Amino acid sequence: MVRVLDSLAELLEEVSEREILPRFQRLARGDIISKATATDPDDLVTVADRAAESYLTERLPQLVPGSVVIGEEAVAEEPSVLDALAGDAPVWLVDPIDGTKNFAAGVGAFGVMVALVESGETTLSAIYLPVEHDLYLAERGAGATWNGERLRSHAPLGEKLVGTVYTRLMPKDVRASLNERPENITFGESPQCAAFEYGRIARGDRDFALYYRLHPWDHAPGALIVQEAGGVARRVSTARENYAPRGSDPMLLVAADEARWEAVRRALFDGPAS
Repeated sequence: MVRVLDSLAELLEEVSEREILPRFQRLARGDIISKATATDPDDLVTVADRAAESYLTERLPQLVPGSVVIGEEAVAEEPSVLDALAGDAPVWLVDPIDGTKNFAAGVGAFGVMVALVESGETTLSAIYLPVEHDLYLAERGAGATWNGERLRSHAPLGEKLVGTVYTRLMPKDVRASLNERPENITFGESPQCAAFEYGRIARGDRDFALYYRLHPWDHAPGALIVQEAGGVARRVSTARENYAPRGSDPMLLVAADEARWEAVRRALFDGPAS
């Protein structure tokens, strides 16, 4: 799989140079389109998202014969495309530009995310941040890298934990179910981009993130990178099962290691000991 992962890395850099960066901070008004839904009335797509997804949809099956592609924008147009995730063929999950709102606003916090899912399990993933030229790669059981350097275990658990809780899309009753934030939990500023957030956790620059509304292309790539770097990505209701793209719980807690994951889970969901 090393050759496939290397080819995947080259492809993400290539699509960024061809379809994404030439349009960055050069979008015309008609290049930004609303794709508002009931769950996200502010959702956007740009011509760069669509061009990048089209390019990746054509090229990715060449890396793994018999594979198919599920892209974010294809699912937005035809939701049944997502059914392929339950099929027998290997599936490429594609988020052509994660952080589209940032990209559309001319802000550099965006990235390209791709994961290969086989029999329901993520086996390869890549995240590329074009502005920073940061590349994260992972293969299940073989570790994760950041710009070619192996990502390793993090510092011991400290008194303070810094992370991000994405509450914007949570229903009111879900937000209300979270415990009041303890003194040892700090919510940092959000980049509004999972590609950035997963990288920070994998490097140990952030302790955790709590996500809601789990589209598989948003989380399969980063979850594998964090796990292979020694971190944890689990749905809150299935606390002993690692994240899998086919799961149904809409809330995912990601942390830099097991101790951080358990500390945040207890603080936000169990409350103080009686």
